[in-house]
Amino acid sequence: MISALSSRFFAFAAAATVAVAVAATSGCLGNGITNTSPPPADTVCTKGALKVGDSLSYIFDAANGCRIVDLFSAETTFANSFSLALTSGTGYLITMGTTDSNPYLRPSLELTATDTSKTLLAYDTYYWRQQAVLTFVADSTVNLNVRAATVDTLAGDLGQYFIKMQQCRVPAARLVASTDTVTHSDSLTKADCLMPLSDFNSNDSSRVQLYSMHIDAGQARTLTYSASRPMVILIGPTYDTFASLPGSLGADSINSSSGSLEFSPGTARDYTVVVGTYAFATASVPYSLSISAEHAPTMQRMRLRRSLPKHETPMALRARQR
Repeated sequence: MISALSSRFFAFAAAATVAVAVAATSGCLGNGITNTSPPPADTVCTKGALKVGDSLSYIFDAANGCRIVDLFSAETTFANSFSLALTSGTGYLITMGTTDSNPYLRPSLELTATDTSKTLLAYDTYYWRQQAVLTFVADSTVNLNVRAATVDTLAGDLGQYFIKMQQCRVPAARLVASTDTVTHSDSLTKADCLMPLSDFNSNDSSRVQLYSMHIDAGQARTLTYSASRPMVILIGPTYDTFASLPGSLGADSINSSSGSLEFSPGTARDYTVVVGTYAFATASVPYSLSISAEHAPTMQRMRLRRSLPKHETPMALRARQR
């Protein structure tokens, strides 16, 4: 059964197909240093590496900002590109937002294979005060690129922004074989990755840990969980964990302290599982999680997500009206 989901999660939508030629360059805007004129259109400013623990600040400026055609929306946007050196089996969380409380600068993050790639691996966007977020468990040791961008190039999109990268704990090895299972007890603490405001709960942030699993075509896995507080269990393709891209399919369980979630995506793929508190907690939150071996799908009810930006879901609209 398909249903509307939380502030970040998605129902059905049609998506435009965009073909874009993007050229790479360096020497673009950054840290207040200006050029005499902007680079040519369809230019991605390369800003070097984004590493675990980094919190970088830059400025989008009409006089010299790099502008591309967004691979998701087909809008012209300001964009800077950062290289990522990812390690297989490691969890990551990347965030982007405005540093000067500009309510009109709407951030977006695009994960691509290279700074000139025309294919999105993952995408996310949100309105202020919220932040754009990508989170995933790397399925291989690989170099990728993340673009920090705006939704368009209107005057409101000018100004300062930050981009950060955290390393998230992955408590168990990736489930690869169809017979692989995991049963794990742990606690979410202040040392875990912080998912910022709006991602699970439009009014609060949460701590998260990540898991990774493979599901074969036509098969399902069942996740069973319990905790001392309400939790969020989120499943999505690696690296498109929030199922934002056309054709992506994910599932979630929202604001419950215990339950089970059967997930049967239909096609063979690797998936990231996000385990998090529904709201921010100062104390440790114990939880247990079991992921079954693959099995034939049953008639169990699922909450599915399909390729709709999180800000357009009914739950997100209600959250903004509060």
